[in-house]
Amino acid sequence: MPLLELQMKCELEGLAKLDLDDGTRLNIKARFSNGETHDNLWIDRKEEVEVPGSKGTANLLVKPPGGGKKPASIKIESKGYPEYKAGDGWKTFAVLDCRGLEVTDWVIHHEGFTAETPGGQTVDDIEFEDGEYYGYDEKAESETSIKSIETRVVLSKAGKKGKKKK
Repeated sequence: MPLLELQMKCELEGLAKLDLDDGTRLNIKARFSNGETHDNLWIDRKEEVEVPGSKGTANLLVKPPGGGKKPASIKIESKGYPEYKAGDGWKTFAVLDCRGLEVTDWVIHHEGFTAETPGGQTVDDIEFEDGEYYGYDEKAESETSIKSIETRVVLSKAGKKGKKKK
């Protein structure tokens, strides 16, 4: 199966970097192999379950809407989430191995995000309102913001699981 990457880009103003805590659950939308869709699936990298009829594990097992005997599965293959620095473009936050479904969208929530100002002050009360965050750095006496957040799901450059890239 091909691997999929969850990528994000945004504009940071008055902030040097944005971090996503490694324990943060990911919220996705998916289309199952039977054509049905699900708009609110959560993947937790700390949760591992055995895949029935397989020797492998997954971070999420879900029965396709509209029936289906075999559950679909998602495993987060990447370790941890990278930091996003001011000026970065598209950045991969997770690589997923999906079986029986295709991830169609990654939905960003404020859960798990922290930021750092250029002066090193941590901002941990980030709450997105209409997909944006606005705050104030008292030390620097300047406004801070996270705007123009975009996400996408792309085929991984790593190729297919179990196959070496030539």
